[in-house]
Amino acid sequence: MSEERTTLYTGRVSAGKSTCFIDGKQAKNDHYYLSITDSQRQEDGTFQQKKIILFEDSFKGFREKITEACEMLEKLAEARRDEEITEARKTFPRAFMKWETKEEEKLEKQFKEGIDMETMAKAFERSSGALLARLERMGLIQPEASGE
Repeated sequence: MSEERTTLYTGRVSAGKSTCFIDGKQAKNDHYYLSITDSQRQEDGTFQQKKIILFEDSFKGFREKITEACEMLEKLAEARRDEEITEARKTFPRAFMKWETKEEEKLEKQFKEGIDMETMAKAFERSSGALLARLERMGLIQPEASGE
């Protein structure tokens, strides 16, 4: 084998200002290791990086614990989402429900007639934010510029 490390796998996960690079490599001694690098862009344009190296004897245990943690946190996030929907529906009974074609047609008509957002929100039993998002998706309004 050559003196250089061989990269066998490369993956990347982006989340906000952070990107996580996952590389499966083969070391000079022919053993395998996983390199996980968290890279965050700084305000000055440079990158701050943090790296974790896992050697082959810890792959199984690490994968088990990562899977366990992700599954637990996904269940908690789902429960929180369910609570948020329940709470939102106290004010807006149709919050987070699928839009029906007839509803969209009615929304488009009322929007073009100039009916104010608060009145439409009450009629559709949805928040004004939900109405704006649907109007945007329908191509009736332009998305707001991000970062404002």
